[in-house]
Amino acid sequence: MIRPDDSLLNASQLATVRRHADLLLRDASAIERFPTPIDDLMAAAKLTIVDDEVLNENFLRQFMKMAKSGIATIKSALSKVLGLYESHDRLVVIDKDAPKPRHPFIKLHEAGHGTLPHQNKVYRFIHDCEKTLDAEITDLFEREANVFASEVLFQGEVFAKEAQDLSFGIKTPMALARKFGASNYATFRRYAITNPYACCVVVLEPSVYNLDGGFTCDVRRVVMSKSFEAIYDGKIFGTAVTDSHPLGPSVPINRKRMTSEREVVLIDRNRDERVCMVEAFNTTHQILVLIRDIGRRSRSGIVLPG
Repeated sequence: MIRPDDSLLNASQLATVRRHADLLLRDASAIERFPTPIDDLMAAAKLTIVDDEVLNENFLRQFMKMAKSGIATIKSALSKVLGLYESHDRLVVIDKDAPKPRHPFIKLHEAGHGTLPHQNKVYRFIHDCEKTLDAEITDLFEREANVFASEVLFQGEVFAKEAQDLSFGIKTPMALARKFGASNYATFRRYAITNPYACCVVVLEPSVYNLDGGFTCDVRRVVMSKSFEAIYDGKIFGTAVTDSHPLGPSVPINRKRMTSEREVVLIDRNRDERVCMVEAFNTTHQILVLIRDIGRRSRSGIVLPG
């Protein structure tokens, strides 16, 4: 199932998050230091990190008991908990089994809960609150924390400036992930949404192979630059990519990690055909398909139905 946008904020909300992210970056003297100094940022936020615990149900119950939150369940118990924040002792706990490349983003996500004043005043234990919050407010807080983490990890406008100095292509976000100390997943998303080109990243779940030798990859998320979204409706990619899907030949399979550029033709919002270049990278946790719009179709190619 395609997941909803987990970083969508209005202009006012985005401005608030960016202001506090910039303050933290400056307090930690982190701007243009590479990789982004997570430990210094957490120290500047006056947060203590615990990263040697497994956040299973038993630990969460004990933690809430110690925190005297008086809460029997937590919102995120419906899925795997990777991190949590407790405001009284300003404690951030990271699940030790969480993939290492994701640790920086998880830490900064929890730091967002502890840094944004309108959140920190409400929450005692971040996965629940002492005041009654409806689902929309809770989801907003999570989106704000995601944006905060991205703004801090990629140092505001610094990431876009670094990206502009490099040629467009799949190896650029891979290189920037190493430079900023971020996961490929987070970096590819940032690369798409801050890019001046009409481009997008289609995030696929790992391939599931069929008995007939084919494969299926569910579409997890489509992340588009503003200019790409103006041209295309992200729904054209459907909910899954198979070997017979026009994007199928670009999916790395059989232990292949990357595929080189391949031409594909997409149908835009006006029902016109446009040429795009596609390449992909398999991180093992997901497959990242990078697509860049080239322009109106001038010769034969593969047509992706709208």
